[in-house]
Amino acid sequence: METCLICGEVQDHKHYGNYNICTTCADVMEDVMGEFFLRTICNCSKPQSHETYFSYLNSTSRYISDYKKITSRSKKYERHISEKASDAIENVEVPSKQRYFERMQAVVKWLEDNPAFYHYYFKKYYVCPACGASIFERYIKEEVGDWIIISCSECGELIKKYFAPKTL
Repeated sequence: METCLICGEVQDHKHYGNYNICTTCADVMEDVMGEFFLRTICNCSKPQSHETYFSYLNSTSRYISDYKKITSRSKKYERHISEKASDAIENVEVPSKQRYFERMQAVVKWLEDNPAFYHYYFKKYYVCPACGASIFERYIKEEVGDWIIISCSECGELIKKYFAPKTL
């Protein structure tokens, strides 16, 4: 029987194609990658004033540059989310939430060691699957409780939904 690449437990179901990732780690991976995706598209759609020219270049070069935008800040995000998860582990009193944040740290560590996974994971998220609009330029973010929903602002297609506990 195969084991999960992240936690080492017996794999109950194969997620993400050729990656042996169990259901629990896959669920946490969706939350981590969803937040990373949102931070990336928010950062790309709100250029700094001193980056106007670079913003112009980025917005006029579509698919390949959008694909690269997704991974350009991965290391910074990994450090950020790992620190937040560590803080949450120390402060949370509910055992199930503590296990969630411990698993989140394991997922982030695995991502640090496997940067190619970003390319695999995000290959279908840089444009809307329904209308082809760049998600970096055309998205809507909606918060519903502990959930964040990202949709295309052109056609309303659901792009991503992820769990973002207020503890983080």
